[in-house]
Amino acid sequence: MKRLIAAVLAVSCLSGCASMPTGGWGPAKDNGERTETFDEPYVRVVPTQPQDGWPPDKVVLGYLVAMANFDNDHESMRAYLAEGGSWKPDVRPPVTVLDDPEASSPTLIPVSEEDKEATVRLYGDRLGQISSSGQYEALNLPEHEVTFFLKEVAPGRWRIVGQPNELVLFRSDVDRVFRTTNLYYFAPDRQSLVPDPVFLPLLNRSDLPSQLVKSLLSKTTPWLDGAVVSSFPEGTQLLGKVRLEEDSAVVNLSREAAAGDVDQMSAQLMWTLGQLTEIRTMRLQIDGRTRRTSDGIVVQDKGRWEDRGPDAPSRVTGESQYLLAESGRLALLQGNMAVPVPSLRDHTFRDAAVSLNGQQFAGISGQTLYVGDLSGGGQVRQVLKAEKGATLLRPSWDRSGNLWIVQNKGRSSTVWMLAPGQARALRLASPPELRGGQQIKALRVARDGVRVAALIGDGSQTEIQIGRIMPGASGSGAYSLGFHSINAELGSVVDLAWRDADTLAVLGTAGASTSILPYLVPISGGAVQAIGGSFEGTPVSITAAPGKEIMLGIDPGKQNQAPTTCLQSLNEDPRFSTWDCGIAGSSPTYPG
Repeated sequence: MKRLIAAVLAVSCLSGCASMPTGGWGPAKDNGERTETFDEPYVRVVPTQPQDGWPPDKVVLGYLVAMANFDNDHESMRAYLAEGGSWKPDVRPPVTVLDDPEASSPTLIPVSEEDKEATVRLYGDRLGQISSSGQYEALNLPEHEVTFFLKEVAPGRWRIVGQPNELVLFRSDVDRVFRTTNLYYFAPDRQSLVPDPVFLPLLNRSDLPSQLVKSLLSKTTPWLDGAVVSSFPEGTQLLGKVRLEEDSAVVNLSREAAAGDVDQMSAQLMWTLGQLTEIRTMRLQIDGRTRRTSDGIVVQDKGRWEDRGPDAPSRVTGESQYLLAESGRLALLQGNMAVPVPSLRDHTFRDAAVSLNGQQFAGISGQTLYVGDLSGGGQVRQVLKAEKGATLLRPSWDRSGNLWIVQNKGRSSTVWMLAPGQARALRLASPPELRGGQQIKALRVARDGVRVAALIGDGSQTEIQIGRIMPGASGSGAYSLGFHSINAELGSVVDLAWRDADTLAVLGTAGASTSILPYLVPISGGAVQAIGGSFEGTPVSITAAPGKEIMLGIDPGKQNQAPTTCLQSLNEDPRFSTWDCGIAGSSPTYPG
């Protein structure tokens, strides 16, 4: 007996399933300033057990709902398996994320049913995947297909055959079940912390501090492996659970930690645990004995390690605002006036960047890249001339004073770097992650000096990608950038900047709209947030800095009308931003 029935999958309310609001601990008060995604109320779905008499398609429907319940090692989901009791994976299976049924109408089709065996296929738009380590990668794939095989284990009792090698969840399931958080590791020079964003299923809130510490003590997600370092000696484990004494966490590590640096281990732990509103301070123990920091502190807070934060370099210059005046001269923005830098009055550029320490600049004039001191203490010198027919993109400075430049020629990209003290930029090995025909459209180095954000396109579409800087063998000139997509929601993306350590400010289009607008894009792969406000003309460039106003470079689109810069008026809710667009000039930039 064969059945060919198409049924629209309605997962949001499967008949017989119950949902109950479940509150975690209430958020701690911090003058209204601290709120975290972990504190948001969530709905726990309690799936219905599979019932005798359910046809195969309804069994799969229930199975999909049960996948979103992580209680007791997926006890509800195992009930749908033919041999469910034996399935207990050593690691969390990866999660395929599909768009919600309401948005893309995924279809569940019973394909066949005969001889006590059945096949059911699920069709939907694949948005991405959450790896076993919690890393999200955008993988926009319309009409993704998942096949389920079932057998009739008893008259009228259908169960899923085989053990699942992945979970299949819809966007709304992921929003409800998972929370994004950062695990903090050190850059190779151990001067700056680097966040490693991961998706964690929200189970028992009281176990969350221990869950975070155990994740921190394990390996980083694969894309950061080799690019960051951990202060915890190999074999270090959490003894028992993280204890909470009012708003203080007590972390007891195994004796292996005695060989580690207390300050560095404390910084990693405090930045990771400090994301939870109920934890304000921490006490570190090793094998039951309390340890002091190098300056004698027993009970430490996050402020003690603020100078190790991933955005710490941004405070060096006070985040001065620069742009190119109408003449093309590099200028400092004071109020809404562009004041040209005196030492550069004889130089004009089409694009420019200022180092994080505010002491150097890089500017592109024609097809040539120049660098020099903003103070005027040295000559403006040529460090790179583009090949014939090539274009240089806006450069980007890292925390160590390296200058990163992309040259595009034809349909290929090459990456160049100018190290401190060098007279000329050196060409690096081409990023192996770029497939044939792909180009880097923009490249921005994060303030931690390890991560990079890029726009990568192949002529038909441009993706927002995140990578890490990992040098190859000494002197080889090889750098692995390890790009992977983090968002597939925005189209026609034209520029991006680091808003802070966790968020990008991006210019692009959303949905069916053709208007290029600014958006905030979490690098974790979380939901995109629109930035409100209106302005005349088309945004062509964007710049941002932690806690500072976003700036847009605007093309007026009219002949004989000069480009302008729009300065955002800060608002607690970016959707209600307003813009001051009465600033003459183009290519606004913050140091970096």
